Amino acid sequence: MASQAIPKKVLWVLLFWLAVPLVVVAYLFVGPRLWPPAEPGNIPSPTLARLLNESIEKAISQMNPNWSPGLIPEAAANTRTFLGEVSEVVARCSMGPREPGQKWNKLEYHLTRVDGVRYKPIYTGIRCGRSSLIYRAVFKDGQVAEAYTDGSERQRPVEDVRGIVREFGKSVTWSDRDYHPQRYYPPPPTSPSRADIEKQWE
Repeated sequence: MASQAIPKKVLWVLLFWLAVPLVVVAYLFVGPRLWPPAEPGNIPSPTLARLLNESIEKAISQMNPNWSPGLIPEAAANTRTFLGEVSEVVARCSMGPREPGQKWNKLEYHLTRVDGVRYKPIYTGIRCGRSSLIYRAVFKDGQVAEAYTDGSERQRPVEDVRGIVREFGKSVTWSDRDYHPQRYYPPPPTSPSRADIEKQWE
């Protein structure tokens, strides 16, 4: 009897160690589909729209060579041109609430231009959690015309929400630098021609 029990134990151990990886893989694959990142609600939030515009104006006020050395004087005006090209920005988490590795679950801004082009998600570094504010900011004429949420922001003081969205303006406005650097920086110096190099050695 003892000789028959040993193989059964070994079999169960093997089955266990085979099942664990399968469960983990299934969790990693199915988890994002069963528990995707939360989407914004459809409740208008005029006060949130005002706070987002405040954040944008503060970011634009700092877009000058004195505040940010290396920028061209036209950077602020060019930023407003860019904002006029924005259709909407959605703030949501990068991962669903039950996906593994929650410490890497960060708030992202998903920007769409009026021509339908989507920028790559704008990374904020802000960790997502149950209290994260998920919203959709709809732009018109370079400003946030409407903001939509699930209404949860109304459970907090306005000053707290102002602090939560304070980085919105900087993150959104700076995102265009990767796509149109000429709007914000002087052109790179041209490489000297071969003749110029030869003259340097005369």
